[in-house]
Amino acid sequence: MSEQLERGKRKRAQVMGQEYVDRAFSGDPEAFGADYQRFLTEYAWGAAWGRGNLTDRERHMVTLGILAALGREREFEGHVRATRNTGVSERDLSDVLHQVAIYAGVPAGLSGFTIARRVLEERD
Repeated sequence: MSEQLERGKRKRAQVMGQEYVDRAFSGDPEAFGADYQRFLTEYAWGAAWGRGNLTDRERHMVTLGILAALGREREFEGHVRATRNTGVSERDLSDVLHQVAIYAGVPAGLSGFTIARRVLEERD
């Protein structure tokens, strides 16, 4: 396993939780999609998230804003769950979604608030 993949697995587990990573890598490593999990973990988590300079909190806020702006609701939901792992507060999340509403549109911001409210209520 490459050093970047290992770094990616550690960072992904730190942000999303070890159970999340274990589920992503469960099953036959030759099964359809397994290579995609390796690719995603190596590059998104090992190369991008593992890059340094930005803190995990800052990088997570950027990620949340992008996912909300693009309407990637499933991914946004998972990252809202993971905010407790990176120090993104409810106020931080609210501020990010206000920015989304201004720069990506009110419907994107509203959708983000709806999902975040549900996830935060379930989580607490």
